[in-house]
Amino acid sequence: MKRMKQSPDKTGFNDSRYEKTLVLKSIRPREDWPRKVDSRGRIRKICVLDTETTGIDVARHLVIEICAATVLVDEIGRVVGIQSIGDALQDPGRPLPSEIVELTGLNDADLEGQRIETDRLISFIEHCEAVVAFNSGFDRPHVEKLLPALRPMPWGCAMADVPWRNLGFEPGPQGYLLMQTGRYNPSAHRAKDDVLALIELLDHVCEDSESVMAKVLAAIEAPAWRFEASNAAYDYKDDLRERRYRWIAERTHRLWHKHVRPSEFRDEYRWYKRTICKRPVVVPLPASERYRANDTWQPTRPRITTPSWLK
Repeated sequence: MKRMKQSPDKTGFNDSRYEKTLVLKSIRPREDWPRKVDSRGRIRKICVLDTETTGIDVARHLVIEICAATVLVDEIGRVVGIQSIGDALQDPGRPLPSEIVELTGLNDADLEGQRIETDRLISFIEHCEAVVAFNSGFDRPHVEKLLPALRPMPWGCAMADVPWRNLGFEPGPQGYLLMQTGRYNPSAHRAKDDVLALIELLDHVCEDSESVMAKVLAAIEAPAWRFEASNAAYDYKDDLRERRYRWIAERTHRLWHKHVRPSEFRDEYRWYKRTICKRPVVVPLPASERYRANDTWQPTRPRITTPSWLK
């Protein structure tokens, strides 16, 4: 429901009223999406995917289900068709945790002997020009662990690359955002259903007349940077945490870092200099390098200049 602005009644108290009641509709099934489109304009092929895993730690947990779809997107960012979609199961070789069974509905018998055809999946993904997931910071590391031969591709994140709050949404999980568009997913937490739900969310046209997919693709094409706090003293850890820097505790490097977008750059740079009293180490972050696992990149050493009186 969308709440109207409160206005005082005759007694002087605010009266809460509702502009409208939002009736939820189920997401469209695969059959409702065209497989081919006739268009004179540019049609982009974007891979939309989702994974189900045995847990959230990419170092310890494994993919048990993956779904990928080739989505056809027109020049203005509207989803005009789903060329193909496929899903597959993978036997992790160990019993599933009870919470994963409860979450996904999968059990050990469903996965026994199942194998994902990795070569075929790599070919399917690389046939597209970019990959979009709802939470790419989760999905990309798991996908690259499953498919080490997959070439680096541009990745977009529907959760992080879209300014949901500025668009009138209350940010949250995929299902919560989807319901705010007037749709719901009746079978959440299975990869294929979550991909169809994500496609529905991406095709939603926001109040500014631009689709969510258009915003994600624009974010993919826009520059971004990684601010590395490798020159920050230990005492600044609370400041960095409050500023939403992430702590990387890999054996090869331990530091705070943050993914910074163009609209944030100037303010973030000024905050860093004012708070840390040094310039941040700024590393260009092309879309092909975003959302990767922590152990797939190396920090950049800060430049240390020799004082003139020592030269």
